[in-house]
Amino acid sequence: MSINYYETMNNDVFLKKLGRKIKILREDKSIPQDQFANELDIDQSYLSKIENGKANPSIIYLKQIADALDVDIIELFNFVI
Repeated sequence: MSINYYETMNNDVFLKKLGRKIKILREDKSIPQDQFANELDIDQSYLSKIENGKANPSIIYLKQIADALDVDIIELFNFVI
């Protein structure tokens, strides 16, 4: 019986990994956090919370983030770096 990778993480770990991935993708495109938040039409403080795993973004925000980063939404959940 195989174990699902995501089943082994609690919610806090999942959000931290998601936030870290978003931050890495943003930084890889050399987009400053304030500029990215402006592009997403969200407060920079909220984006900071997402990137630090302190906020649980809705699927709509995740779609907007993926679109703005020009990646498929599934890439946000690829925590292998």
